Amino acid sequence: MRFLICSGTILLTGVSLFASKKIISPSTSAGNEQVDIIARIILAEDEVTQELGADPGKGIVLLKVRVVPKTDQPVQVSPDDFILLAHDDGERSKPFGPEEIAGAGRMVVSNTATAPTKKTEGFGGFGGMIGGGSGSSPGNSKPVALSSKVDSKSQGNTQLLDVLKAKELPETDAKDAVQGYLYFPLDGKHKLKNLAILYRGPAGKLNLEFEH
Repeated sequence: MRFLICSGTILLTGVSLFASKKIISPSTSAGNEQVDIIARIILAEDEVTQELGADPGKGIVLLKVRVVPKTDQPVQVSPDDFILLAHDDGERSKPFGPEEIAGAGRMVVSNTATAPTKKTEGFGGFGGMIGGGSGSSPGNSKPVALSSKVDSKSQGNTQLLDVLKAKELPETDAKDAVQGYLYFPLDGKHKLKNLAILYRGPAGKLNLEFEH
């Protein structure tokens, strides 16, 4: 009997340790009463190119996202509903639009805050870095001042622009599941476990962690 009790204790301990072990995966999901969101992130430059069938250039992280409405009411979906968060340094970024990556007029964006300067290259005037300090928490953005300068020598890439437009997550009122890609700028090297996707849209707030 004592042997059976000891064996049972060891088994329960093993199950508990297994259950508490966190998994790091490029695929993640989250949901609430209104919507489910399923996402897969692609970090390696060659894998991004292979997934898209075109090379968007360095510093672009690809997110394949699927939004599934769960009620009879349509859900407003927009690329601007999503933020890429790096837990290790608090960096946050909104996705670039296709014109910012492949359109004419290359834009260089730089941080003009008192903190050490960070630079990232974008194109156009809409997505990109929105800042955040090392103590930032999900959903509590700390915007920083940014300055931008257009590179008038850039003529754009029409072929790449067409690919990015065709595959981008559409801005729409969705009654059924909708999916597409988001193109995030990411400054520096970050481990997958330190990244997260924040959804801040009409259907509420959701945090999608890649370590769970």
